[in-house]
Order: sequence, then C-alpha cells, then structure tokens
Amino acid sequence: MTLAPILLAVAAGLIFGLLRRGRLTSIARTRIRHPEFLAVAIGCSLFVDYSDSGPSGVIALVGLVGGLAFAVVNWHLAGMTVVTIGIAANLLPVFLNGHMPVRPESLVEAEMVTVDELPRVTLNGARELSDDSTRLSFLGDTFPVRWTNQVVSVGDLIMMVGLADVVANLMLQRRRRRLHPSALPVLEALGWHEDVDPFADTGVVTIDLRDEIDLREQVVINLIDAEAEVDQTEPSAPG
Repeated sequence: MTLAPILLAVAAGLIFGLLRRGRLTSIARTRIRHPEFLAVAIGCSLFVDYSDSGPSGVIALVGLVGGLAFAVVNWHLAGMTVVTIGIAANLLPVFLNGHMPVRPESLVEAEMVTVDELPRVTLNGARELSDDSTRLSFLGDTFPVRWTNQVVSVGDLIMMVGLADVVANLMLQRRRRRLHPSALPVLEALGWHEDVDPFADTGVVTIDLRDEIDLREQVVINLIDAEAEVDQTEPSAPG
C-alpha cells in the first residue's frame, strides 16, 4: 500500500473520532507494544517503493511480516483485528508468487496506461503483472483508483477500514484516574463498589470516576438525609 490510501484512512479516522467527540490528546497517551515491528514494516515498504535495488519481493515480504507482527501484538486496540486481516490478505499472494500480482486491466481502468501500452509495461518494486500462472491473483492489486492513479488490493481496502477504526477508537479513550488503595474505604462509604481481583498485586487501583457514581451528588444526598434524621429526633417545643 502506498502513502495516499494510508493518509486517507487516517484522515477518515480523525473525522469519525471528532464527530464522536473524541480527543486528539488521547492518541498520544496510547501505549503501543513493540513499535520496532512497525518501523520494519514502514522501512521495508518505503525501500521497495522508492528503490529498484535488492530483492524487492523478499523485502516486501519482510515488511508485511513486520506489519502483521505489530498488528497481532496490539490486538488490545479496537480495530486492530481488521488491520491484521488486511495485512494477511496482502501477505499471502506475495508469499506464494514472490511479488504482489497486479491485474493488467486495472492499470487501464485507473488511467495509468493505455491498452496499447500494456505489452511494454514493467512495474517497479515488488509488483508484477498477473497472468494465468499467478496464484491467488484475486488478492492482488485489482481495484483501480482513478483520482490517485493507483491500483489497490482487497487487503489494502480492509486495512484502510481497520486503520480508520483504530484511529477513531483511540480518540475516544478517556484518561483514568489512579487512586491509592487507601482511598477505597471512603469511596465504599459513599456507595461505590468494585470487584477486586485477589490475585492482582499492582499496588495501585485504577478507577474511572466518570463511569461510577457522582460523588458530589451522593454527598449532597447524605447531608440531606442527615438533616432529616436530626429534625425527626429533635423534641417538639411545648405549646
């Protein structure tokens, strides 16, 4: 996948996130696992797209494996499972053919070449025109995108949807307030309750107060109830 579809997916995710009242600052707080896998994927993709030297098919395969590993170890992020499926759909034809197959007719439909130019077309990077001997050609670059003069695969489309979903969900994260266990008795006295894992020994309990009771409202209710009890216990003045 080239840069334009990725930027489009990220932009779509940002728009959806903002429409759902997400925050850009929430993305910066996200804990990413093994970013070195992502670095390998991006580095290999850029090398294959902008360099004609080296075994491009092998380098592209290494990049896809790196991207797949990054997606798998970050399955805790909502939407990353869809990204994983998209990467796997791209990895299979590259692994079986040694390159990403490209449907010749798609190049014409994307207005990249004319029909007369097809016999003289050579593709750069890890791409080659598909033919009758190509395996899993339907997973190759078969969908023309005229406005960007590109041809993308079904795996690219799946990854775009997953990436947009990941970005939108990251914006919807809310910062969780961390309280020391000594604060729990006070919260429980106000009506809050949490099932604590007896086997967890983290030393710190994470509580999202926005998902629990409104403490200020609870305090006001308790004060009102206390005043009512005082009024009931006070003896009435003799007439």
